[in-house]
Amino acid sequence: MTVRLGDVTFSDWISLKFEGGYTDTFIFDIDALNGLPPFDFHPLLQRLVAELDKKRPGASLWIRVTSPGEWYLMEVKRSMTAGFSIPYVVTSKDKTPDYRSFSFGPRLFSSSLHHPPKVDDEISSFSREELKCLQVLTRNRKGIEEEIASLTGLPESMTYDVLQRLQKSKMVVFKLGGQFQKDKSKPKKMDPYWMWHPTRKGVSVALRSWGASNGVDFSGVKELNPHLIGTSHRTNSRRWPAWLRSAYPQVEIWTGWTEVQLPETAVRPDALAWGRIQGFETLFWLELGDGHKKRKDIERITRIRLASALEFCQQTGVRLVYAQVSPKWVQKAAGMALGPLPPDMAAVMANIRRFGKLPTIEWGIVTSI
Repeated sequence: MTVRLGDVTFSDWISLKFEGGYTDTFIFDIDALNGLPPFDFHPLLQRLVAELDKKRPGASLWIRVTSPGEWYLMEVKRSMTAGFSIPYVVTSKDKTPDYRSFSFGPRLFSSSLHHPPKVDDEISSFSREELKCLQVLTRNRKGIEEEIASLTGLPESMTYDVLQRLQKSKMVVFKLGGQFQKDKSKPKKMDPYWMWHPTRKGVSVALRSWGASNGVDFSGVKELNPHLIGTSHRTNSRRWPAWLRSAYPQVEIWTGWTEVQLPETAVRPDALAWGRIQGFETLFWLELGDGHKKRKDIERITRIRLASALEFCQQTGVRLVYAQVSPKWVQKAAGMALGPLPPDMAAVMANIRRFGKLPTIEWGIVTSI
């Protein structure tokens, strides 16, 4: 049940009983399949905690993560290492924390405190499928059905039906919009085709579903480089989860994101998907194109990307599938940089013109079609 504290809201509240007293603990829920990477929540929580610290001295924070695997939960934990001014703990949603699991000991009160005021949950009237579409569109600003279906994990026919319902309720609109331009001094251009756009109401619902209170800035979660929206490069990036599902029907692909800014590195994959293959949680890292670069530049950049990708995966123990989807000559140049692979990594090479086709994944080996 959503609770309000001043101008901000939290997913719920609980007074945990420990030896010595009761906590005053506010709960913030995160769903791994909510359209956002796991490292996007710390700035939002800093703003909410500032209000909590000011209005509720002695309060603590419990971040609960619902996730089909461990990687997302571990990344949420890792992204919170900068900490907060109040005690906090990150757990899976089905695990209740003990006193020692908080970042530092939460204040204990002699009796359970009064429950904060409950508020109407404006997102409860929306289906999970509707929320998924609104979340993806809010992060990506606009898109076509194939892109939205790929990133939500919904069938394309269902995605179309969901978008039609959302349009009737004025949460989204299908229209020809203006391009986002990198150079704003140039004449404004229109998109090459009609796309689905979230309305202000739709964006508000998505923000509430992520736990962003009204008036709290959470704009940093939006997909980067919006001037590429409408290009084949961006469309192929957004369709990466669908590409993987088509190529590997026996593999679980849980979710994915485009233009992901990874923590503590300047390297940014064109798309990143997360799932499980052969029992191993795995990140599927996509690099598209590079056809405008020279061979030596492609080799150099691929070495940098690969080193960053490996380091990032090893920090939380997931496996890595590194994919270069591009023309043959780019694949060859990138392949020169891959060299011997560790046993918990695989690399695949494929043609950008053959959607849904990828070679067999073999750990420690580069495969191509």
